[in-house]
Order: sequence, then C-alpha cells, then structure tokens
Amino acid sequence: MALELKQQLKLSQQLLMTPQLQQAIKLLQLSRLELMETVQRELLENPFLEEAEEPVLVQAEPETRPEDGDAVYDKEAAGSADWEDYLGELSSAPKLAGAREYELSEEISSLEARHAAHPTLEAHLMWQLRLSSLSERQKEIGEYVVGNLDSSGYLRATAEEIAGLAEAAPAEVEPVIAAIQRFDPVGVAARSAQECLLIQIEMLRYDRDPILVDLVKHHLEDLETHRYKPLLRKFRLDMDTLKEYIDIIQSLDPMPGASFGESEPMYVSPD
Repeated sequence: MALELKQQLKLSQQLLMTPQLQQAIKLLQLSRLELMETVQRELLENPFLEEAEEPVLVQAEPETRPEDGDAVYDKEAAGSADWEDYLGELSSAPKLAGAREYELSEEISSLEARHAAHPTLEAHLMWQLRLSSLSERQKEIGEYVVGNLDSSGYLRATAEEIAGLAEAAPAEVEPVIAAIQRFDPVGVAARSAQECLLIQIEMLRYDRDPILVDLVKHHLEDLETHRYKPLLRKFRLDMDTLKEYIDIIQSLDPMPGASFGESEPMYVSPD
C-alpha cells in the first residue's frame, strides 16, 4: 500500500474564557447592592482606580444666617424631602396564603424565568429560594413566607401564623424570614418600614454608625414631620451632617417589592 501525504484545511470555533469575560460573567450574577459593595471594595484595594463623577453645576446663592443661634432646617434645606410620599401608607393585610403550587416547566431554565419580560416579585424570590443553601424543609417554609407578601414586599403574617400553615415551630420560621429578607430586593419580607430600612443599612454596612441606626429605629416620624431641632440637640449634629443622614435614608427603598409586576393571587390551603 502506497503512503500519501495530503493537506487538509479545517475550520473550527473555540470559545476562550478570557479573564475579562470571566469577570463580566461574575459581575452579571451580582445584585445591585452586591455590585455596589464590590465596586467600593475594588476602589479601596486598587489605588489606580478612581470613581468618575459627572460634574454638577450649582448656582451660587447668597448665604443667609438665622438671626438667633438655633439652627433651622426647613423644607428647602431638606431638599423638599417629602417623607409622606417616601414612607407612604402600607396597605392593609390580606388573608393568609398557603404555599404556592409554583411549578415551572422543566423545559424552562431558571435563567429564563428570572429574565422574563415582566417578572413578578413572587417568581423572582422563588427563583432565589430554590437556588439558596436552605434545607428542603426551610425552602418549604419559605414558600409560605413568599406567599404572604403584599405588593410592596412586606410580610403580612406573623411567624406564628406562618408556622401554623407550614406545621412548623416559630423558631424554625424566623431564620427563613431572615434569609429571604436578604434576597434581592434587599429588605423584602420585612414587617415594618424600620425593619426594611435597617436590613438595607446592614447590607450596605452602614449599621456601624449608631446615629444612623437610631434615626431609623426611633425618629422616622420626626424626620417625616420635619422636627429637626430635637434631633440636632440629641445627637449634637450640625445642619450639614443631619442632611447627610437624611440623604442616606432617602436613598434606601422602603417598598422593595413595588417595582415588580403583579400577578393574580393564587391562595392555596395546606393539606
């Protein structure tokens, strides 16, 4: 048999995972708060990075001082902070819902469910619940928690009521609620505006500031009604510093579930 030498041209495609592509995939999986934390950490660790800020043109205004020595923080100084719109009235509690019979077709991947055109809050949380490190029993309890959230994302059932529906002890329910509260959007499943904002403060690592925590815990009503003088005296703050605290609080989201689409409630009673 004769030996022959032949040249053959073959085209092929190969996907190379470059470091840039790996980093991009990693960042796309982060929530908004996790992304902000990652960026801040990189800025602190890498001296060659700097945060680009858009220039803001501010028209100079004549400086005015109050006649007496007592500082006055009016609505203009607070940036016309509308605390009534910010906090809003929370809707009344709906009837308790059992665990949802929430079955996605096996043909639809979790990624497709998450990136649906108009994902509901329930679908978004159930997707995270199934991917979480919670036990199967905790995930079952979590379905009852998600099933009793209102349109703003607040939990409208007590731990005891959830425990009754899930046939569990209240001590089993609280850790599940705490885990869901740290899902995206952060602060969902809170039971009050204070708890919702405090969870976001914790995740942003602002909870190390005792004044900020105290303002959210005990003085939201004072901020809403513009009773600033007692706060200035209590915390020994000047006007600019108090304004910074107000800006931080107003940057938080007191209704984390409101931005999601709504679906018709499907109340299911436990067997």
